Amino acid sequence: MRKTRKRTGLLIGCLLLGLILPGAAVATDELNEAIREAQEKYRQQTQVEGQLKNLTVKATEMENKIRDLNAKIAQASRDLSAKESAYLSAVQEVDTVRAAAVQKEKEVEARQEALRARSRAAYEEGNISYLAVVFQSASISDFLTRLEYMERMIDNDQNLVDDVRAQKAELEAQKAALELKMAEAEKLKIEAAAAKNYLDASQVQQQTALRENERDQDELMEQMEQLEKDSKELEAKIRELQRQNQSGLIGNITTWPTPGYSYITSPFAIRNHPITGQVKQHTGIDIGAANRSKILAAGSGTVILASWYGAYGNAVIVDHGNGISTLYGHMSSINTQVGNPVVAGQVIGYVGSTGWSTGPHLHFEIRLDGTPTDPMPYFR
Repeated sequence: MRKTRKRTGLLIGCLLLGLILPGAAVATDELNEAIREAQEKYRQQTQVEGQLKNLTVKATEMENKIRDLNAKIAQASRDLSAKESAYLSAVQEVDTVRAAAVQKEKEVEARQEALRARSRAAYEEGNISYLAVVFQSASISDFLTRLEYMERMIDNDQNLVDDVRAQKAELEAQKAALELKMAEAEKLKIEAAAAKNYLDASQVQQQTALRENERDQDELMEQMEQLEKDSKELEAKIRELQRQNQSGLIGNITTWPTPGYSYITSPFAIRNHPITGQVKQHTGIDIGAANRSKILAAGSGTVILASWYGAYGNAVIVDHGNGISTLYGHMSSINTQVGNPVVAGQVIGYVGSTGWSTGPHLHFEIRLDGTPTDPMPYFR
């Protein structure tokens, strides 16, 4: 079973100047066309990212369900083993009682046959037996003793027959009870086996679905890689066209974007992305800040993006000139519009957790000719 995938995509094309919307000054039709094409690539990337994110969420759900099914299957296996042991024990008990009942039946027959033999002898000999007792007796006392012995022997035989018959009846009742117990044990065993079979089938279905999900993720990753390649080519083209259309801005970064908050929760470095798990360059810094706290423009410039920006959520991009731009991501709300001029320290939005974010913070980037650079040296 593969773990949660680390090859999911946060592969947004860094087309900062390619997102200039109508109202920003452009000098050539070629730049306009490149911008429109870049916007379409970005739209496709955002769509694929959304699909990929849904698949990763579903994959996590399926993996959790498979783990739960594995635990249930293990318990079902233990239950089935216990039920099978109980059934075998019940079968052994029934077999033992059946054998004892057969033995008692033989004892009853033997006793009854002995009693019948004595009865036949008494019937055939009649009073002769009693006369034999009289003639063989040495005295009246001996006669009475012999006679009493004969009667007691007959009574004892009958009592033994009755006792053995009672024991046999008890064993038959015990056998019947054990057979019911055996039938119930067999029923429970069958139910336990059916439950385990159902769980096994569910596990196979989930594993099949997970494999299909992983194949779909691989296909989307291929699409993402191609879109990223196309976007990088457009990015380079747009940067070149931008150099031919300088805005006259001076490109200064002078102001920390989150007044009162300076703790860096994630620096400009290689890291595991907190949502996708993908290992790649973190293209900015994450500044821990309270939800709805102010976000300031880091320098004077022109707003070239003020909208939802895929994984960045609500975002603003400001062009400061000289190839320098800043990006502010995961805003709860935006306080500016495309084409607006801004000055350093102006409120352009508020901290939030939109897009691919695990909690309120500002994702802040500085890019030089579209390439991410560490923001911290600008403030030292």
